[in-house]
Amino acid sequence: MAGVLALVLLSACGSTVVPGTPRALSSVVTTTSTEPPPPRVGTYAAGDCLAIVDNAFQPVGCEHAHEAEVVLADHLPPGFPADFPPVPTTVSPTCRDAMGTYLGGPDAEATRLEHRVLWPTREQWTAGERWFACALLERGPDNKAARRTGSVRGALADGLGELRRCYAGEPLDEPTRVVPCDQPHRSEAVPGVVELGSHTDPAPDYGTMMDRSLDRCVRAVEEYLGGSRPGVTARSLMPAREYWSSGATKAVCYAITTEPVTGTLGSR
Repeated sequence: MAGVLALVLLSACGSTVVPGTPRALSSVVTTTSTEPPPPRVGTYAAGDCLAIVDNAFQPVGCEHAHEAEVVLADHLPPGFPADFPPVPTTVSPTCRDAMGTYLGGPDAEATRLEHRVLWPTREQWTAGERWFACALLERGPDNKAARRTGSVRGALADGLGELRRCYAGEPLDEPTRVVPCDQPHRSEAVPGVVELGSHTDPAPDYGTMMDRSLDRCVRAVEEYLGGSRPGVTARSLMPAREYWSSGATKAVCYAITTEPVTGTLGSR
């Protein structure tokens, strides 16, 4: 049986975006839908792709290079605090749920995609606009948002695929370096994130998170590999407790190798 070690995920806040070489999502099949387009709430609608132009998001066709993709746009709930800038804690759980729905699979936390909450501008807020949008950005090797082409809608319907999160070293190495899995890496996320509880409850301590996740991660890694494998260890990467109320309630299972590998260890 693979060895086990629990890790704590230190969630990154905010994103710095710079132009780079776009990555194409070749595994996603685009289909024509007869459903009406999603409603535009405020500035955005689900399915919008956004490029960084002059340090601001500008809508572009998803076939063009972009850094973000909107998965949900909605009105803020009644009673939302009137202070500007808004605090995302209340709507972040909604964005996390929207990620899974949009991507077509339950393992968004095991990908390089992370959500960002978009708000009205100060001028729009002052004029009474109250909406939010959830956008996905891909973390690149420099910990900045990667440029990509193509939509990620339905990208997890057949597994993690090209979006799987890999680390050049171990997840808590400093500096943390997320890489595409076709690059040399030692840590590889596997399917089967572990739900640790509800964000509406108090955050459990790390010992409790460990008890709830480690055995399941060992099984997930062995299923991914087709059995135990010398030089590969199963580990559980747990959310930081301070982000629990924002919906960070899932542990991600990793297969970690003693030596760097290129390409994935499994097939899902």
